[in-house]
Amino acid sequence: MKRETIRAMDNRAVSPWFKVFGGAGPAVQAERVRRAEGSALHRLEWITLGVAFPLVIGMAAFDGLWRWAGAWPAALLVVPATFLLMHVLAFGLRLGNPLRAFWVWSLLLGAWSGWMVARGGETPVAWVAWAWLLWLVMQVPALLVLGWRSLMGVAGVPGLVFRGVLALVVHGAMVVIWWREGWQAGLACGMVICGFWALCVFRPASRIFGPVARRVEGRGPLLTIDDGPHPQDTPLILDLLDKHGVKAVFFVVGDKVREFPELAREIVARGHELGNHTMTHPQGSMWIIGPWKTWREISECQKTIEEVAGVRPRWFRAPVGHRNYFTHPVTSALGLEVMAWTRRAFDAVLGDVDGIVRRLTKDLRDGDVLLMHEATPVASQLAERVIEKCKVEES
Repeated sequence: MKRETIRAMDNRAVSPWFKVFGGAGPAVQAERVRRAEGSALHRLEWITLGVAFPLVIGMAAFDGLWRWAGAWPAALLVVPATFLLMHVLAFGLRLGNPLRAFWVWSLLLGAWSGWMVARGGETPVAWVAWAWLLWLVMQVPALLVLGWRSLMGVAGVPGLVFRGVLALVVHGAMVVIWWREGWQAGLACGMVICGFWALCVFRPASRIFGPVARRVEGRGPLLTIDDGPHPQDTPLILDLLDKHGVKAVFFVVGDKVREFPELAREIVARGHELGNHTMTHPQGSMWIIGPWKTWREISECQKTIEEVAGVRPRWFRAPVGHRNYFTHPVTSALGLEVMAWTRRAFDAVLGDVDGIVRRLTKDLRDGDVLLMHEATPVASQLAERVIEKCKVEES
């Protein structure tokens, strides 16, 4: 079983705005074949820029003609002049790279827009110049987000060190504010930092500290099973999966893999994937542990799975989904991708099987990632009903 992940940040956009805020959405999933050919674009961006670029170029041509020959000649000649100008610029600039082409065209039109605004005076195309300048200004927050993503993408020890230094700088700034502006301002600053940090850590799907996969490509949902292997639940779940021809990802705990090595090998032998779920499953402290313990939890689990089952996991899921500040540099260095989920029903703490099944399977969509657990009182009963539902959705 090999299913590729879809991230909300994963799209074919070239403009910073659509790269950040365009999302993947149904449009990108629908373009899977063209994406494989390397010819797809972000559809909404393609429509927007396909209208915006000719419009601004046309208005620039109209303004030039209007100043040179008057309103009526400008109205009659604007369409052929626009096509001529676009072709001359396209062939003259020879921009084969889409990203380079976007920025050259955007800045070229931005220079014209800035010149128009600086000249002042009444002109029928001034609104287009202002609109284009606004579009360029909109790229600034998107560029900041992309810059943040790049910094959060630093892997390994350099990434851990960078994040540590960044945390010291932020908290140092809070101390300075406390000292200079008083305890009220310092407390408010601290509350903002804590709120931001909690949002990033306690939301399993948060991508602020690094990329997280929540959906997969392919027909039907993907079943993921955490906290195994378990001597009673794992064999039963494997038999159910075989019975219905459904494949799953088992996010296993390193200590349990050592305790039940034959079950880990059996999961792989039956065609399922093993995911990294930390070595000791520190569900109460994973969110707050430091960089070196984070490294040990993830790397030791990875090593254990490789030694026992002979496979190298490619997906990681934190206990309870609570990744800490230092998780992504570790997972990136180990070649792991962080996976969350789109559906959960708290089956590890609830006993209402009907309610759990309903919450997990209602209105399933292709690519949904379902979260279930082993080693619970309802694991076997729940697994059978959910697996049957997944089989129906894939068919």
